[in-house]
Formats: sequence, C-alpha cells, structure tokens
Amino acid sequence: MFLINSSYITELSQVEPHRKAHGEWVAKYIEEGTFLFAGPKRSKQGGIIVAKRIEKARLLQILSEDSYVSADVVENQIVDFDAVFTRPELVLLASL
Repeated sequence: MFLINSSYITELSQVEPHRKAHGEWVAKYIEEGTFLFAGPKRSKQGGIIVAKRIEKARLLQILSEDSYVSADVVENQIVDFDAVFTRPELVLLASL
C-alpha cells in the first residue's frame, strides 16, 4: 500500500482555484478502486491518500494528473508500506 502525504507549498489562495479539479481527480481514483481513503488534513495544509498496492511507476503517473501537482502547489511524500497489523474488519483492504 501507499500513503501519500500531500502538503501545500504555497498560499491557500493559490491552491483554491485547483480544488474542484483535484476533487474530481480524487473521486475518479476512489471510484476506480486505486485510492482506498482520501481526505484533507485537519490543519488545512494538505491531505492524505491511501492507495492500494500498484506499480510505483503507475502511482507516479496518476499523481502527475493531479491539478495540484500540475499547478505546483503541493509536495507529495510517498510512503510504501505493508499493513502487517490490521483490524479483522479491514483485512480485505490491507490485502489490496
């Protein structure tokens, strides 16, 4: 799995014009099943996405489609991890 920690690298006023397109991009990959969870940080300084295990090259290509990335208003930290410890009701998600 991948955890993508997105942090804004500019003023929120520069992020706002890209918010709608970013939301549509997230929704597309949630619906497709590539993204499992996504949402804003409570600090309002970025967001978190959890993606299922895919080829990292594919993940990078998907991230490049994000309006925040193309507008250069966000920096993404990608953490590749295995969900070794999982609540029983989430085992199916951890195996994706």
